[in-house]
Amino acid sequence: MPRFRRALGATSTTLIATGLAVVAPSAAQAAEYKELPDGTHTTKTLVIGIDGASFDFMAPEAMPNLTSLRTNGMTAVSNLFANPMAGTISGAGWSTIATGVWPDKHNVVDNSFADPRYDEYPDYLTRIEAADPAASNLVVGTWGPISQQVFGPAVDLRVAGGNDAGTTQTVVDYLSAGNPDNVFVHLDEVDGAGHSVGTNGPAYAEALQRADAQIGEMLASIETRATAPSEEWLVVVTSDHGHRPIGGHGGNTAAERRTFVIAAGTGIPVGVERHDTKLVEIAPMVLQANGISIDGGWDLDGHTIDTLVADDFDALRPVLRTQVDETRPGASTLGWTNETPEGWSIDNSRMPAGGVTEWSGWSFATDEFWTGVEAGQMRETSVRNRDVFAVADSDEWDDRSHAPGPFDSTLNSPAWALNGAATATLSYATNYFIDGPQTADVRVSFDGGEPQSLKTYKVDTNRVENLSFDVPAGAETAQVSFHYTGQNSAFWTIDQVVLVQEEPPAPIVPPAPTGLSVIAGDGSLRASWQASVSEVDVTGYTVTAVPVIEVNARAESATCTTTGETTCEIFGLRNGTPYSVTVRAHGAEGDSVESAAVGPVTPVAEEPETPGTETPGTETPGTETPGTETPGTGTPGGEGSGAGDSTGTGGSGTGSLATTGADPLPLILLGSGVLVLGALATFVGLRRRTAMGTVE
Repeated sequence: MPRFRRALGATSTTLIATGLAVVAPSAAQAAEYKELPDGTHTTKTLVIGIDGASFDFMAPEAMPNLTSLRTNGMTAVSNLFANPMAGTISGAGWSTIATGVWPDKHNVVDNSFADPRYDEYPDYLTRIEAADPAASNLVVGTWGPISQQVFGPAVDLRVAGGNDAGTTQTVVDYLSAGNPDNVFVHLDEVDGAGHSVGTNGPAYAEALQRADAQIGEMLASIETRATAPSEEWLVVVTSDHGHRPIGGHGGNTAAERRTFVIAAGTGIPVGVERHDTKLVEIAPMVLQANGISIDGGWDLDGHTIDTLVADDFDALRPVLRTQVDETRPGASTLGWTNETPEGWSIDNSRMPAGGVTEWSGWSFATDEFWTGVEAGQMRETSVRNRDVFAVADSDEWDDRSHAPGPFDSTLNSPAWALNGAATATLSYATNYFIDGPQTADVRVSFDGGEPQSLKTYKVDTNRVENLSFDVPAGAETAQVSFHYTGQNSAFWTIDQVVLVQEEPPAPIVPPAPTGLSVIAGDGSLRASWQASVSEVDVTGYTVTAVPVIEVNARAESATCTTTGETTCEIFGLRNGTPYSVTVRAHGAEGDSVESAAVGPVTPVAEEPETPGTETPGTETPGTETPGTETPGTGTPGGEGSGAGDSTGTGGSGTGSLATTGADPLPLILLGSGVLVLGALATFVGLRRRTAMGTVE
């Protein structure tokens, strides 16, 4: 086995999201080689198609190169379409691989290429040429239409190989001596053996082994490139259809429809088997490896591997059952269940008793099981389903006796949470086919209310739906239902159900107020601030006082609210507890952030006055001013006729100062001092009762 993993990157699963890596070419690769331009990428791709290869006959021990790719990468087995969409024919198969869409879009339904829509759905190399003209792209195909029709003229170089040996030698030459960025290779001789002897003949097994050896030669040429150490390669191997055991293809048997995608290298998980990956994924995989984003306007059916996410129905694979009433596809095939995923439910209250067990109401199934119960009834056209999907099949249900009445069943989604956006989009893959009286309705209900119709199907429909609808203001949940009725008619399939909402626009809120100032009182805080200047109307303000918990853990926050005023007072606070204070503005769509905090600010109780005491510098009624005599008595050391007594007898009538035989000036100075001390005490008392904080 060649050491291709060094070129692929032994464990790399990193996706190339943007930009293209450029490598300085060696002297041998610095110029155009045999009309192929010199490449510019370090991330490169090689897609190898083995025409007519039947996956079930690719024995691992007989195909070591392919087995190594599988071990170091991903294996995905799936089923093709069949008529009337298109036959299991090379033209339809290779066009699907190259374009990334199914035949109902690219319109190649056989090998005549009568009316292809390659202008609308070009091959992936043509898209690369348009996005990155400097890329070097090469097609080599044994079957002529590969290089002449399937891949368009914009591709740098398209070569017809003649036979598989010649094709292989051409590819090895360009990989060894040239410098292509993207290569598509077609090997044809396995298909020739299938036509000759069928998959059961020894010649078919021998052809598969030769193809494996040719793959090994190509991988070895990658390994020996001079620039291999600086390169990462995505290698994909696939097939356009299978073969019948006795030979031939084009029909709708499982052997003809079975195909595969094997991939290893950049962007591919190691040692993985997937049930959701199909041929249409190859084109997006290569585009992504080239750093090209998938444009939704291209309307591709394929997806990049990293965007293929299991849906709710896929979680049912572990509980799939074998047939009960059906006689096909086989007793050992696990493929159906009537259990529901978490959150989903089935309402069969109007289903008549009886009928085929597997299809008594909505069921969940795989393509292998469901299309295998009876071929040729349009089930093979359900190509957009992946892994496990939901199916209502009134035709198969009616194949066994049942009570009177039509098939009538409803599949209900979970109640999905809404995000407040005014609209939502319901996306799902569907195949609705009519063959008699039947109905199909999609409905939505909000918060458990009355269902509303989103869509009623009246014609055959096979596509991915995107149904947009309005969401009522204030609705918190949406639940979707799929209601189907039928009288031995046909079927309806549903898969990949997703409810999508854009993020609602951010609310317009006022700016935070500024200039907050806080004055503490007795058990209260009084706040004032500057009004918020905003393009939206301010409907009010809320001031919040939060205690500093480490000081007083028992204190609680408190608020006051206004309807527009820029002052308010918070009461009921704990004195002695420091608080941090903020204010926020209210608007119709929400509140501002909190303002810058002011604090700590501490409410303090006022000191009470002692009852029965005098205010300094005043007289108590009925008492004498200090330094005067009691009426009718003399001043100590003198007789009763002294001037200035309070009765006015023998006095001069001055009144506020008592006569004491002393000089009056010291008394005046003493009284003034008392007044000053009293004022100072009052000021200190106020300072003890009041604290102030301000922030701009």
